[in-house]
Amino acid sequence: MIPTLRTWSGLTLALALAFTVAVLVACAAPEKPPAPPPVAPVAGSGQRLITVSDANAGAAVTLEPAQELVVRLPIEGAGGLEWSLVDLKPGVLTVLSSKFERALRNTNVEEAAGASVWHFRPQAAGALTLKFDLRRPHSLQAPVQTVVYDVTVK
Repeated sequence: MIPTLRTWSGLTLALALAFTVAVLVACAAPEKPPAPPPVAPVAGSGQRLITVSDANAGAAVTLEPAQELVVRLPIEGAGGLEWSLVDLKPGVLTVLSSKFERALRNTNVEEAAGASVWHFRPQAAGALTLKFDLRRPHSLQAPVQTVVYDVTVK
């Protein structure tokens, strides 16, 4: 049987429509967002103190046995949030101190912005992950922000 002009036109129209839909679907597919730039490793050969902040989140930090690591994480005023050290694998680093430093001395203590500052000293060669969470004290809710550093002591 030979297709009639009417049948052939319908088939052509259906193919054209299918092709158009396929092209539109391909164009509408979301593009993958660009990968974030890699975080530069942190090391300070010859320096006694190596300081990192939230800007270095995700960085690999390398310490010599005689160096100390200072972690300085900002806190906005009047938010009621605090940074806490989530887990510290024993044996590699020792916490020397942890304190809150206020940005301005003449502000209300309850509303003062500042930073949580931790000092660590290498205890032995090894590697660990330092993880800090920003949340309300004694809260079981998910943290507002998390900062992680991969630390290696030579």
